Amino acid sequence: MSDKKLTSLLEIINYSAGLLKENNIKDARLNIELMFCEILKCDRIKLYLDFDKPLKQEEIAGFKAMLKRRLNHEPLQYILGKTNFYGCNLLLNNKVLIPRQETEILVGKVLEDVFESGKENVRILEIGSGSGCIAIALSSEMKKKNILHNIVSIDNSTDSISISNENMKLNNISDENINFKVIDYLKDDMSDNKFDYIVSNPPYIPSGNLPDLDAEVKNYEPVDALTDGKDGLLFYEIIFNLCKSSYSDSKIFLEIGDGQKNKIEELLNNLNIRNFRYFKDYNKIDRVLKIN
Repeated sequence: MSDKKLTSLLEIINYSAGLLKENNIKDARLNIELMFCEILKCDRIKLYLDFDKPLKQEEIAGFKAMLKRRLNHEPLQYILGKTNFYGCNLLLNNKVLIPRQETEILVGKVLEDVFESGKENVRILEIGSGSGCIAIALSSEMKKKNILHNIVSIDNSTDSISISNENMKLNNISDENINFKVIDYLKDDMSDNKFDYIVSNPPYIPSGNLPDLDAEVKNYEPVDALTDGKDGLLFYEIIFNLCKSSYSDSKIFLEIGDGQKNKIEELLNNLNIRNFRYFKDYNKIDRVLKIN
């Protein structure tokens, strides 16, 4: 940190926020405040009340370690080991994708359809568990409405399924409501199962676009959760084919990437799938695809 002796919390926050800004890290001060909230085990209001307090050596050492990681552009969520998604607190590590705000739109649209359907018992297949964020958010909201439900959430990563189960317990979700399974959807057959909904935020970034991603994404997030290793359309093609056969009675909700609409529409038209629509994200980009 600085050669100058920094003693108070306010001095360290101001100086460290400046360092992050110099390294082109967005929301620099907020990042620093959240790191200190984790170190001091307090909320941001308490942080403001204690701006003049001196810090213990172990607190400074812990913060310095976090700051160094952030200056290397490691995502804040991995540094803190947690995040919040759709009102659910989640543990997080670099084995799983960081949940995005855009994915909350996917969850919201599924819930909207479930609530409007009047169904009292819902069965959902999620493809790609990740941190468990989608399944846990869906279950949490359906519990509030007293809707009986069972979500089968699959992923080919044992690390993903492990943290998903931890997050399920953290959010007091019963394993009667969610069953996280290690299954490779590209290889294992799920066609004998019947579901009301198929939901997925698949790896949709074309492999050729990986070098252009922000350093925080390409250097830290799991590659298999970002891309299918090809053109980003592999999972959609498989799901669309199943939509024509095994899951013809299921409603399908998928997150899609920026600029993918035309290619996805071409796949849908080739399979003569006509009953679909898109929902836009906060930037007016087509982000969620619904097929029914």
